[in-house]
Amino acid sequence: MILKIKSILSLLRIALRGTERNFTIGSVNRATFLLAIPTMLELSMESLFVIVDLLFVSRLGEQAITIVGINNSVLILLQSVATGLGIATTAIIARRIGEGKAVTAGHTAMQAVYLGLAVGICFSLLAFVFSKEIILFSGADAALMAYGQVYTTIMFAGAGLMIMRIILNGIFRGSGDAFRAMRALVMANLINMVFCALLIFGFGPIPAFGIVGAGIAMVIANTLVVTYQLWHLLKTNKRLVITRRQWRVAPTIINKLIKLAAAGTLQFLIPSSSRFLMIVIVAKLGESTLAGYILANRLVLFTVLPAWGIANAAGVLTGQNLGAKQPERAVESVWKTGLINMCYLGAMAAFLFFCGRSLASLFTNDPDVLDNAALYLRYMAVAYFFFGYTMVISRALNASGAVNTVTLLNVLMFYLIQLPCAYLLAIKLSWGGVGVFTAIMISEVVLATACLIVFKLGKWKKINI
Repeated sequence: MILKIKSILSLLRIALRGTERNFTIGSVNRATFLLAIPTMLELSMESLFVIVDLLFVSRLGEQAITIVGINNSVLILLQSVATGLGIATTAIIARRIGEGKAVTAGHTAMQAVYLGLAVGICFSLLAFVFSKEIILFSGADAALMAYGQVYTTIMFAGAGLMIMRIILNGIFRGSGDAFRAMRALVMANLINMVFCALLIFGFGPIPAFGIVGAGIAMVIANTLVVTYQLWHLLKTNKRLVITRRQWRVAPTIINKLIKLAAAGTLQFLIPSSSRFLMIVIVAKLGESTLAGYILANRLVLFTVLPAWGIANAAGVLTGQNLGAKQPERAVESVWKTGLINMCYLGAMAAFLFFCGRSLASLFTNDPDVLDNAALYLRYMAVAYFFFGYTMVISRALNASGAVNTVTLLNVLMFYLIQLPCAYLLAIKLSWGGVGVFTAIMISEVVLATACLIVFKLGKWKKINI
């Protein structure tokens, strides 16, 4: 037992240092552990962004919770574009690394940076110019818009930095450098926490900016982290070869990235836009239901993001092993990573089911908001048992290049099942919040079943990218 514990601690140190580079040889369990730990911690840090903002902003009242929730539902739409580019970048770089082509992988990384800069600037400008119209369309009334207009403008103007951060971490993950992606998110969280505390409530000569301070803190955190990511990519990374030759623009690689990213972006726009439309549906049920839904959704995001980190490890292992012509090793990686994910989410499900109300009470004292938040958390606890393999399989399919397949599965879940069922049950049949939460749970069960069927068919093993 002592030797086993020492072995696990030794592996943990290797995972956190990021010293292992080749994940296509040796034990699959070892490779899964070494990639899953930093990717899980990376997205745990991403979820801390959510929970830290919620902790600070919830102290400002129901209006603050609602405007931040509406903003995030819009920013997630923009984030979908970055995630699509990140999927394409991770998949192609992982495949090149598996093939032993570090020079081509470095060239791909630079093309992804160029695309990220172009997309980030365009989206920041568009969101900034139309910020007021976007938030009013989301269901905010004039009073809520007036309260959150400056915060909204700052957050939308800084959206490009968020996009760049996601794409750069996609580069690191694809190369197998999950440790670097994790470190970037740790830095972002620490910076965000410090500046949120200083700028929202004030300290000494620093005035209290209220909700505006949360927006400024986020922009500062993303600016500093993107600077760090670029510095490491260009100056100190040892997994990708980036010289002056890799700086040149390569239309062929850019076209390949765009083609794969378009499907990936559409794939993530579907759930993002669905969440945005769900906000519109829930808003019809009253402010307390909306605030409870937003609060619970952010708590769910906090617990689920680490699981997406584990799923990202499966994606990297799939891409690199397919590049190394080892499809059966890729399959084994998916099943073992899925088991880890199921264990983690099972623990989270039990916690939310029995302690969800107590957790939500840390953020609100309003009994109606608390009731709705607790109800949603109980329904999601049941759905968690279907998340584990769904997440892992969808990331593995993306890494193999079967992005269109995952996109179609998302269309089935969100647009053909979740939204119609939510509207029918909540509005037409007057089930209220119970109708919305039931529809979300049903759609997750359907998606999990469909993912397992597609993965077992095995056509994804033969895709070339």
